[in-house]
Amino acid sequence: MEMPLFRLLCLLATAICFLVIIPTNYLHHRPAEINAAVFCFGLGTLWLFRRACLGKHHLKTFFFLLLFLLNLVWFPSGGTSGSSGYFFYCLFLYAPIFYRGKTRWLLLVLAVADALVLLAAEIAFPGSVTYYGVAYERSEDLAVGLVMSAFCCSMMLWLLLEQHDREQQRLLSLNQELRMSMDDRACVESSMLQDRELLHAVIDGTTDAVFVKNLQGQYLLFNRAAEVMTGVSAGTALGHDDLAVFSPDVARNAMAKDRLVLDTREPQTLELHTLAPDGEERIFEAIKGPLQDGKGNLIGVFGISRDVTDRRRMAQELRMLNEELELRVVERTARLETAMREQESFSYSVSHDLRGPLRHINSYTAIIEEEFGAELPAEAKRYMDRIRNSSRIMGDLIDDLLELSRIGRLELNKVPVSLSELAGCIGRELLESDPARQAELVIEPGLQAHGDRVLLRQLLENLLDNAWKYSRDRGCAHIEVGKSNWGEQNAFFVRDNGVGFDMTYQDKLFGAFQRLHGSEFEGTGIGLATVKRIVERHGGTVWAQGEVDAGATIYFTLS
Repeated sequence: MEMPLFRLLCLLATAICFLVIIPTNYLHHRPAEINAAVFCFGLGTLWLFRRACLGKHHLKTFFFLLLFLLNLVWFPSGGTSGSSGYFFYCLFLYAPIFYRGKTRWLLLVLAVADALVLLAAEIAFPGSVTYYGVAYERSEDLAVGLVMSAFCCSMMLWLLLEQHDREQQRLLSLNQELRMSMDDRACVESSMLQDRELLHAVIDGTTDAVFVKNLQGQYLLFNRAAEVMTGVSAGTALGHDDLAVFSPDVARNAMAKDRLVLDTREPQTLELHTLAPDGEERIFEAIKGPLQDGKGNLIGVFGISRDVTDRRRMAQELRMLNEELELRVVERTARLETAMREQESFSYSVSHDLRGPLRHINSYTAIIEEEFGAELPAEAKRYMDRIRNSSRIMGDLIDDLLELSRIGRLELNKVPVSLSELAGCIGRELLESDPARQAELVIEPGLQAHGDRVLLRQLLENLLDNAWKYSRDRGCAHIEVGKSNWGEQNAFFVRDNGVGFDMTYQDKLFGAFQRLHGSEFEGTGIGLATVKRIVERHGGTVWAQGEVDAGATIYFTLS
């Protein structure tokens, strides 16, 4: 409390000196040495104020400065007939406010003694006192001194009483907080008691054996699960070591682990093989650790044991089952590789065997046209064109079947792939293949995927070829490649405004040789099956949405 009051007092003294006393003395033509003394005092109190703001309070310095100033100006300011005497009241209040004990009384006695000495000196040497020449000057000086000293004393008393009230309020608040703290402590103790009871209930209710030993290896805690596992009651185990619970060999092993825990202060795992009360051998897995008090001092060992006999048996059975399954997988993989090699050989054999007759058909039709073309009627020429067209379709079908078979055997080389770039290249090729066709190709920029670049290009070629093919009857074909949110993942799509399809038959859309449109649209029925195979190789899914005469959208995701 005294520190804020001291800063305020220094500030008030400085302000009174420079703003009140010095101007008043100047107007009354008081001796210059008085204003010089007051000016020095004002500088001193200003310095004390700045030091107080920095946390350094020179309380006695202020007291002696004021006392020294009063002694300097006593005689030049009229002595007892002037205003200097009123400021002794400030000294009389200053001592009891800012000091306690002996210091308070010493300063108070010093102020009184100084005042008495000044009075005695004035009586002994009346000629040394400079009196006021005019009565109203003395009255003004007395009024200023009375008001200023009364203001300072009132300010100090008011602040003192205000602080006293605050202290009383703080004491009341502290008392209330203490009561609340005591209530809280009672609640905490009750809660701790409940927690302790709950902890004991949990320890006794768990199926794992929980135990605590002191530094001598004697049991301090032995829960019900430990009684069931060992067949030894808690009354028998408590206060005794492992020799009272286990066989000598098992007990020595357990006590050796206890010593290791105490020496290393690190948790240790122990496996115990012992006989259950029914005579069956059981396996226990125990975890032991150091027990420390609140100061970190080692006071014992705690442990938790679990019966892992059934788990070990199940693990053994699972291991044997896994070995059997691995053997089956190896055998099945070998059979699958053999079947794939046979399929590959069969595919190439079929391809070779089918291409031979096709080459013969193409050769003979070419010979017939070359040698007998002029003699053939128009209807025969149409038949020859149909034969060549069917032969070409058959060749394309063989190529598509081989490609579909090859996709399932290729090893993926996954790299970052720009689908926007691939779609742009394929789109330019389609536009260049039919410059007269009106078509708008919109490709969303920044479509990135991670996959096999060759297969992803083939996927986009099939989808864009389909979109190009089935939108050719539109005045202006609109084909879009982009990305949309589908659930929790992003799905790429190829959309067109072509003939669309009936959603009733969407399940057949991605099957081999499944065509939902007639012969007016060329194709082998393998394209979307190839798309599905490529997407599945990349761990994704593919689906379609469409409406008859309203276009179709093929969606696909990649892992």
